[in-house]
Amino acid sequence: MSGAVDQADGLRRLLTAGRSRIIAVVGMSVGAGATTAAMNLCVSLGQQGKRVLLLDEHGCCPNTASSAWSVAPAGTLADVARQQINLDEAAAHVAQGVKLLPTPREMSNRPFNVRSLCPDGVIVIDVALDDEGRLSALARMADNVVVVMQPSAASITSTYAGLKQLQYTHALQTFQFLVNDVANVRQAQLVIANVMNTSSRFLAVSLRPIGSVSTDILVREAARLHRTVCEAYPTSAAATEFRRIATVLIQAGERGAEGGLPNPSLSAPALPGNSQGFHSRALA
Repeated sequence: MSGAVDQADGLRRLLTAGRSRIIAVVGMSVGAGATTAAMNLCVSLGQQGKRVLLLDEHGCCPNTASSAWSVAPAGTLADVARQQINLDEAAAHVAQGVKLLPTPREMSNRPFNVRSLCPDGVIVIDVALDDEGRLSALARMADNVVVVMQPSAASITSTYAGLKQLQYTHALQTFQFLVNDVANVRQAQLVIANVMNTSSRFLAVSLRPIGSVSTDILVREAARLHRTVCEAYPTSAAATEFRRIATVLIQAGERGAEGGLPNPSLSAPALPGNSQGFHSRALA
């Protein structure tokens, strides 16, 4: 049996060799911290030796990855696609192994082989939903859709509504999620249990937890320095948790498993929980 498993694993790796993995990171409530999460996951992956390209659908406006890192990329994905400038010249090199490229929404909805920009690497999309809560064509290419939420009733409710919209509009059925800015492990466990219980009972989607990130003052301190917590304070609690989540994402990808593409055979287990009583703290 083990020989058959090894053979199947080898075949899967052969078929996916040279193919970028695309991870779409999305927040469905204000202040969920999706941009912060996307940036830290990119840095964590870069620190693990991965080549990483962060495509920012929010552009270069305030409160985006570009402003957080205090960089001004020389071009956008549209410029690269039109061959007006190459990727190395257009993107900002923001951390070890990590490039940042603004991606205008209109470009996100045009056909383009984005995987060719980062072969054998990881492409992370900081998703900007449109006014009706829909993903761009680019984000719909993702192998994993990672939903970022906070441990508050308002954030969880907004996430449920957003997931219903994505399932209805795009027929997506499997998502991964992380809980941001949790007070302690117990709170994280309660939120995760509640979310999975509710999704299995009332949503036509499968939600798979990939971890949580603690409230950590060093996240804000790193932002003041225009860096991520994984760069500025790599031994902090939040940085350690982001690295753990990045590892989970990569290991899941190597197994050819869970992400954002429809898979009706996957379902989340029902667990007890209660979302009442949680409070929100904004994450920069």
